[in-house]
Amino acid sequence: MAEIVWTGANGADIFDEANWDLSNSPVDIIDPNISIDDDVIIANAVVEIPQLTGQQRFQVGSGFTITVDDSVIRSTGGSNDGIGGPNGSKLPVGPEGPILDIKNGSSVEVFFIVNGVQMNIDGTSSVIFGGGGNPVNNSVINIQDGGTVSFENETIDAFNAEHLRKVSIDGDPAEEGVNMLIEIGLDGVPIIVASTDPVIPDDVIISFESSMESVQAGETANLSWVVGTSTVSLSLDDGNGFKMVDFDPENLDGNLNVTLTETTTFTLKGINESGTEEELSLKVLVKTGQVSGITWTGAVGTDIFEEFNWDLTNSDVEIIDPNVSIEDDVFIIDSIVEIPQVSAQQRFQVASGYTITVNNSTIRLTGGSNDGIGGPPGFRLPAGPEGPTMNIIKGSSYESYFIVNGVQMNVDATSSATFGGGGNPVNISAINLEPGSTLTFLRETIDAFNAEHLSKITVSGVPAEEGINYTIESDGFEGCVISTISDDPLRITNISRDIEGNIVIEWNGKPETFYAVDFSFTLEEGSWEELIDSVTDEAVDDTFAPESKVIFYRIREQE
Repeated sequence: MAEIVWTGANGADIFDEANWDLSNSPVDIIDPNISIDDDVIIANAVVEIPQLTGQQRFQVGSGFTITVDDSVIRSTGGSNDGIGGPNGSKLPVGPEGPILDIKNGSSVEVFFIVNGVQMNIDGTSSVIFGGGGNPVNNSVINIQDGGTVSFENETIDAFNAEHLRKVSIDGDPAEEGVNMLIEIGLDGVPIIVASTDPVIPDDVIISFESSMESVQAGETANLSWVVGTSTVSLSLDDGNGFKMVDFDPENLDGNLNVTLTETTTFTLKGINESGTEEELSLKVLVKTGQVSGITWTGAVGTDIFEEFNWDLTNSDVEIIDPNVSIEDDVFIIDSIVEIPQVSAQQRFQVASGYTITVNNSTIRLTGGSNDGIGGPPGFRLPAGPEGPTMNIIKGSSYESYFIVNGVQMNVDATSSATFGGGGNPVNISAINLEPGSTLTFLRETIDAFNAEHLSKITVSGVPAEEGINYTIESDGFEGCVISTISDDPLRITNISRDIEGNIVIEWNGKPETFYAVDFSFTLEEGSWEELIDSVTDEAVDDTFAPESKVIFYRIREQE
């Protein structure tokens, strides 16, 4: 069987061909960002990923397997490099990249994984990600009972927002308190521990509440808390940094009156005797004017049909039930909302003439849900009468099984929409996409999209036309992805220095598109060198010499 096998004959550098037995494989080069089209075996060894120019990866071809058996892979020399598949591979939608199996007490430390990696961690092994932002990039992780994953530069909130949906435990979706725990190590690093029977540790903070979920500008709310018996320190952040607050050492409770002029998220952080930290957050809404509507608070969870997750004080609405019309505008801002599986196939229903605004938020299906969002029966588009309007804006991600009954969905240039259903998920409804947005159908082939949905789609108000204002490709399975063609030419939007002195380059990247960054000191022909590739809209240059007077950058879209 063809494979390459680690020997470590010349040291620990993963990119040194002399450290590999290539005799059973056609592979003869082990270079960064060059696909190894064969299985990879690392057993009973210590392997290092060194720091390279730019940000690069140990790359293995799609369909091949990297096996890490009773071994250690670690980053050295401040490496910000990782492991990945070829450009264009992505999970969960596909096409898939390589499989990375980590087993028998192995420990793997990388800055990131990227391009369709399926990482499997057995119950005796652990993984550490050093990168922030999106270290599990277009990839997924399955952890067996007992395995752990740590994120050195991701907060718990960032993990929940960016990576929770990419993690499964023994094949089931990760759910805190059900099949995994999130712990904070002594160094403040979040650790995800897979467990089929998790033992939830004693709370550092038992409760954190506000006397009012919403107030008028200038009104006062009372914040109150109860802490655990071993809590030694408590601080509160109102968006301007943490400040110490008190609690009664006998009753273990405390409170504070706050006068509000704008909607504020409060974060309470406690530390116990062993150094364990816990944070709880709540949001107090400040109502502006007499604008009517219901506003998401997420006070008791993420269930879209739970009334206690909504502020109804500015509305006559009292009930949030499936297939019951909400006769008011709906606001979901800076939040994660879930559409759970309910009996039969139902919908979050908003009456005709009202607007659902999804602003910098995520709406997603959970629990195998086949439900969606719609208007009342009898409404339809394009013929009319029209149902509700749904605006997906400011970096929002929307997922439902379907929309139905006259919904006019508008997706702005920074946002995306995904439909899980087949047959007719855009049912007597219409969608307008702005250039830069994406639309995904998980169970509609390209032919099905063209037959059923093309006539329902516009781009900037103009009928969708392939190659003119959108492109379409298969997701590698039974679905397809529609990408709008941006009318904004590729350009660098910002260059700055971070706190460590590195140069940060930002550009107006298109969704689901990878770019390479080149640099030159002279602009002369032949002087350009590649800094990094396979990045989306930002890159960091940590190689720029301070004594250099000038440096030039350019961005290239990769195929």
